[in-house]
Amino acid sequence: MGARQIDLLNVGLILLSAVLAYFFPLELFVLAYAILGPLHYFTEISWLDKKNYFINQPKKLWLIIGVIAATLIVFPKVFFFFNDSPDSTLAQGVTYFNGWTNAFIFLTLLLATALVLVKKRTMWLLIAGAGVIGAVLLKDSTLYSTIIGLLVPTVIHVYLFTLLFMLYGSMKSKSRVGYVNVLLAIAVPLVFVGLDLQGHSYLFSDEMKNLYLENNFHVTAASIGRFIGASDGTSFFFYESLELKIMMFISFIYLYHYLNWFSKTSIIGWHKNLNWKKTLLMIGTWVGLLGLFYADYRLGFVIALFFSFLHVILEFPLNIVSISGLIKGK
Repeated sequence: MGARQIDLLNVGLILLSAVLAYFFPLELFVLAYAILGPLHYFTEISWLDKKNYFINQPKKLWLIIGVIAATLIVFPKVFFFFNDSPDSTLAQGVTYFNGWTNAFIFLTLLLATALVLVKKRTMWLLIAGAGVIGAVLLKDSTLYSTIIGLLVPTVIHVYLFTLLFMLYGSMKSKSRVGYVNVLLAIAVPLVFVGLDLQGHSYLFSDEMKNLYLENNFHVTAASIGRFIGASDGTSFFFYESLELKIMMFISFIYLYHYLNWFSKTSIIGWHKNLNWKKTLLMIGTWVGLLGLFYADYRLGFVIALFFSFLHVILEFPLNIVSISGLIKGK
């Protein structure tokens, strides 16, 4: 499939994602995250590894950094999933440590920027040192916690970076349809904002609502409401107009993020470095995670969270390359 055909396909995928998000604002995200999410993580990590994570440094350096950071971020979540004694001394220590996990996202983002844009290693150390100081000073900032700890791994990664990547690709290929896709992906959330949902009859199953709440997906939705100044972020109601629109937005951006990745397989070429061993390992791990999600969604979520954070961090250099390319116009 050629580039133009893929761009035309993505027009349909954007519209399909929007329609499904409108009709299934809750269910779509829960299912897409469990089914398509892990397969996206594995295939993208494999492709990024082939590209040496878009940094001109010793191979595997960024992978090692990413694995360490993702492990430190996810460890408290795994600990509290298996630990039933939140008041123990150990649990209190892990709680304190969890308060610092945003720093690992912040520092890896800064370090990725340095590795891509700065050549002198002494500057890397200075930037890393400034990042550590910044992480300490900003630790208790609500805005910092919201942007770095919540929005960067979710909305910014899934939506903003995807838009920038699409725009960068359209600029390089000079594709008019590609530009249309960027505008269309921006327009869909604006359409959601303008919808009149008063009296609209949505009826979510108790099982789906419990999954949304138990895995704290509602925290992201509520925090987005607070970030845009539409709510105080302390409450969440499934059937209120604001919450419905935010759930539509989240479902739309996640589903399209996954579909966009897989639709561009022939262009990105993530499949080219796969042999039978890698393919079987990838499929086996994916099927295993699907089984965990089916048996215990919360357990599947906690395990998949490691791969989710890992692929977000490993993609940081590519995000910086895309932004730099857009600014330079090449």
